[in-house]
Amino acid sequence: MRKVFVIMIMLATVMTVSAQKKWSYKLGFGGDWKSGNVNTTIFNTNAGIERNDSILAFDASAGYSYGLKEGEMFENNFNGSIKFDVWQYDRWSPFVSAIVNCNPIKMYDYRLNLLVGGKYRIYHTDACDYSISAAYVFEHTQYFKSVEGMTDQVSRISFRFKMRQKITDNLSLKHTTFYQPAINNWGGDWVVNSVTSFDAKISKNASLGLNFTYEHNELVPAGVQKDDFHTTASLNLKF
Repeated sequence: MRKVFVIMIMLATVMTVSAQKKWSYKLGFGGDWKSGNVNTTIFNTNAGIERNDSILAFDASAGYSYGLKEGEMFENNFNGSIKFDVWQYDRWSPFVSAIVNCNPIKMYDYRLNLLVGGKYRIYHTDACDYSISAAYVFEHTQYFKSVEGMTDQVSRISFRFKMRQKITDNLSLKHTTFYQPAINNWGGDWVVNSVTSFDAKISKNASLGLNFTYEHNELVPAGVQKDDFHTTASLNLKF
């Protein structure tokens, strides 16, 4: 009986450790150099939690940015996202996600995007991962009261290409591009968001990141530019 009890304890311990390895936590600090609607340098920080296994992938993250321009607070923004990906390692896998952004520079208090779609994995090895996806997007934007002629709610179709490529044992490249046209205004209201990231591992739990972001909004309020370019350097911790 004692042997059975000991074996059960050992099995429970192994299962607990195995389950814990599915979860990881991340924290990042960096600087953001922007050009486009605004030219400034901004401090940002982000945190998140994720779970990865063959059945369910879960990712939740939040970020905060703060910047000064000519001695006055210029940016005080929040963004967050949550995503569920089922059977992520299969050739086909469904997903749902929600993204919220606060961006007064673009004349809105917040923007909420809800996505439901599917992913197709083109090619995958330990060193690389290439995939495409399509999704339905419900977008709700709370514009400033002074903004005229903009629609608060838009339905979009999202097309996404994503790749991860390991360059060396300590250096990896990631790229993601979204193209999201409005269903009822395909040629007049569309969004492109493209992010290219380099991640250099400097220890077991720390890495240096360099991100290049391009964002285009075809339909914007008067006085807001359509294109934005961000370059972000950061120190990232993962446990």
